[in-house]
Order: sequence, then C-alpha cells, then structure tokens
Amino acid sequence: MTRRHPKTPRLALLAALWPLAACAQAPAPPAGADDPRAYVEFVQEFAGHCVARGGVQILVKSRHPTRTVKVWFDRYHGGNGTGDRSRSALAPGAEPEALGCSKNNEAPQEWRIVRAEFVD
Repeated sequence: MTRRHPKTPRLALLAALWPLAACAQAPAPPAGADDPRAYVEFVQEFAGHCVARGGVQILVKSRHPTRTVKVWFDRYHGGNGTGDRSRSALAPGAEPEALGCSKNNEAPQEWRIVRAEFVD
C-alpha cells in the first residue's frame, strides 16, 4: 500500500510563495526615475548593550544628498514577522537612526523595508 501525501501542504506552500512571485514580477521603475529605496542604508555600530547579547546595533540612514526619504519597516525576530511597523523620515546628512539590536533573546532580529518615498 502506498501512502499519498495530502494536497494541503502543497497548497499552503504555494499560497506562502505567491506574494514572492508577485513581487518578482512587479514592473521596474521607469528609466531615470529615482527609487527612494536605493538611498536607504542599514549600518552597524558596536553598542555595548547589543554586544553583550552577541549582536550589534542596527541603524538606518539616507544616502541621498538633498532629499528626505520617508521609509516604513517591518521587524522580524527569529525569521518571523512580529507585526511591528516603524516609520522614519531620513533627512540628508542626518545622523543614522537606531532601530535595535541584531540579536534579541538569543534570536536574530532584522528590519525590512516595506515602502519608501521622497518627502520633498
């Protein structure tokens, strides 16, 4: 007798991957258009409270020379979305803004850009 795997896990996998496929097919911005995401940079700093946990401080800044970038982030902890969304207005030449430690409660922590736009 052979065992058949239920179709549900395959359907769940396809449903989970569908947003990724949709993102991969999104049209590129028109030639010559500035993409605000291209100017958002994550940087690291060796802050004591993060190093004590085995991580580093994660900061974000804008690399655009003249325009402010408003950016929205989703936070992930241990590879799972936490439901936390933050927003920052990154001015040109401003000091980087701290997001948090790269490691929290013995699991990796990261921030992903959800959306970015120029303010001015």
